[in-house]
Amino acid sequence: MESEKVDGDGRTLMKRKDESQVSQSVSVQEIERDLHKLWEQMAEATHVEDREPVMRSCVLNLMVYSPGERSVDEVGQIMAEVTTQHPSRIIVILPQHEADGPPLSAWVTTLCHLSAGGRKQVCCEQIMISAEGDGINQLPSLVRPLLVPDLPVVLWWRDVPSFESRVFGEMIGTSDRVIIDSVTLPDPEEGLVKLATLINQRVQWTAFSDLSWSRLTPWRVSVAGFFDVPEWRAHLARLNRVEIECTPDYPGRHAIPSQAFLIASWLASRLKWRPTSKPQWSGEQAYHLGLASEHGPITIRIKTTPSAEGAQGGLNALRLVVESEPSARFVVSCCDDSSYLQTTVELAGTKVDWKVFPLRNQREAELVSEELEILGHDAVFEQALAFFAGVRIQG
Repeated sequence: MESEKVDGDGRTLMKRKDESQVSQSVSVQEIERDLHKLWEQMAEATHVEDREPVMRSCVLNLMVYSPGERSVDEVGQIMAEVTTQHPSRIIVILPQHEADGPPLSAWVTTLCHLSAGGRKQVCCEQIMISAEGDGINQLPSLVRPLLVPDLPVVLWWRDVPSFESRVFGEMIGTSDRVIIDSVTLPDPEEGLVKLATLINQRVQWTAFSDLSWSRLTPWRVSVAGFFDVPEWRAHLARLNRVEIECTPDYPGRHAIPSQAFLIASWLASRLKWRPTSKPQWSGEQAYHLGLASEHGPITIRIKTTPSAEGAQGGLNALRLVVESEPSARFVVSCCDDSSYLQTTVELAGTKVDWKVFPLRNQREAELVSEELEILGHDAVFEQALAFFAGVRIQG
């Protein structure tokens, strides 16, 4: 028997087999046979119950590597939303490093929603693979034949990037695009350098995305907006200090979050600044970098502030400062509950502009959907990472 889960819009989120039908002896042939049976059952149910006709749709392969006890339900809900815009063959990989079950087990489901006209159910197939112990090492060879030929392959690594892991490397080798989230990096400074190195090695075959970079879009748009005002550009060319305030991604950690490094590197790479000294720490909470533009020296200072219990890490404020007369300050700051960004401009000590921009809740489903819209490389992201890696290597 199968069970359905339906949302408030009448959209079938998931059709899932009972646990008794989960295959314990996993092979590609068995999974494909289960998929065939599932589509036959759906077609029969549609005819008998006089439902809307079912249309099978797939424009890409989406692999999701997601450990954790709650991953089945979490990923199912996320994929139900993502597939409304990007119908895919979804392969959800659920590694369990410390478990006593079978090395591999698998089951198949469908994700459905009504078409725009409401006359058809558009359905995608989802393959769930649970791997434990030694079964994790078998994942790349099991997943590869399940990919639909001649369609793009995207890997969403919903875990800490394992740069030295064979499984991580082999699954990247199968993918046209890889989505990670640098917020998960235990050491963002070292991890971003490793990511930049990997991107450089795979540049001919694989494009990379970072959900932390996607969350920076409102910040980058706000900063770029300062340069859109002709009468401010002369001041911006005279910048000699950049101040970034941020909160660690995890309470109790002093590590600078990846977003702070990314936005500093984005700004420097866009304005063609060049490093003149190696990065230096002042205690455990301040990070300094010396650079130069064609107009003179520039200092970037990143400072962390302790995070409150339950508070979200990331950027708090970014200030572009001209110290020489006439002085100027261009500021983007975030409110405490992250519901809006505020920009202010001060020239010669006088506030001349002030705006507030609401921030929408950037959920994983929305971020992943936005990344799937990108067909090629995100050149600006790659250049920012390359700049950061160059600074670190030079240092």
